[in-house]
Amino acid sequence: MKLRWGIAGLGRGRSMIKSLSEAAGCEVVAVCDANPRTLAQYDGLQTYTDYEQFIEQADVDVVGVITPGPEHAEQSILALEAGRHVLSETPCVYSIDEARAVVDAVRKSGCKYMLAEDYIWMGWCQNLKQIAETGKLGEIVFAEAEYTHDCRGGMLVDSEGQRHHTSKWGSRDDLRPTWRATDLPPLFYCSHSLGPLLYLMEDRCTVATGLHTGARVAPEVCTVDMESGLLQTEAGRAIRLTSGFCIAHPFSLFVGLYGTRGSIRMVNLGQLQVKAWFEEDAQSDDWWDLPMEYHGRADGRPWVSVMLEEFAVSIVNDTEPPVDVYRSMEYTLPGVCAHMSAEQGGLPVQVPDLRQK
Repeated sequence: MKLRWGIAGLGRGRSMIKSLSEAAGCEVVAVCDANPRTLAQYDGLQTYTDYEQFIEQADVDVVGVITPGPEHAEQSILALEAGRHVLSETPCVYSIDEARAVVDAVRKSGCKYMLAEDYIWMGWCQNLKQIAETGKLGEIVFAEAEYTHDCRGGMLVDSEGQRHHTSKWGSRDDLRPTWRATDLPPLFYCSHSLGPLLYLMEDRCTVATGLHTGARVAPEVCTVDMESGLLQTEAGRAIRLTSGFCIAHPFSLFVGLYGTRGSIRMVNLGQLQVKAWFEEDAQSDDWWDLPMEYHGRADGRPWVSVMLEEFAVSIVNDTEPPVDVYRSMEYTLPGVCAHMSAEQGGLPVQVPDLRQK
């Protein structure tokens, strides 16, 4: 049995279509995008420019919501109410109220829902999970992650749909900010950093505090440069997150795990480095290298396709998705709450437990 997929949003959605072509039991039969010229590239598929019409008419089992972030929650709910399973891009919600509404829609519909948090399927995260399960780290008592990615090159768009760097602001009359400039506080996009940490720690966050820099790099488009959050977990551990997308800093990902018996520090600055120190093996205080690949999995499979296959299996077998709706919100809401805290000068904000009805 092949699940019929419909993909909404053909920016990032194009790479999702490619990954679905490599995922067993999945086929894309319909696409939706506001740009007719983009749709013209998908001859042979059902095509729609209107999302509601797409949901009403497309012959699909699963909807991939890969549209601009502020639309994710509402569009996911529409699909669930129409009896479609949903895979949502990150951030899956923009507020606590949206999170409650998505959870409620999943409960009422009986459909499957999953956040497409693909980082936990990457080789580095799977390897760190195996190390954590050996007990070499002991209990992870503190964790931190930094996800920084200079996205200024795509924060403006012209009337033809072409993207431009923020430095071009004012150079022509038809430039306007994209949603990534106006509607993406850095910690809203926290699942690539927080998701792996919570996956490794098997925990959830209960309290969030945050601070941000304001808009200093590109004040003309009012984009927050950098944002940092400090989170308390249910098990009494602490997590620090830092993120920024409007900053003079190429892509980097840093992860630090601090355990009662050892620690690991991973950094990707274009080349992955993983350093470890385990008390039981230590001959000195020197860190040693752990050879591993960033994307590469032990099975050699493309990590996004594996994620999609596992979600498809949960639909066919009527089991819980690998990242169910509750875990999806636990990977997302702490960042939303940390930004709420930052907007209030760093006051603590409670992260609700949506498993409680």
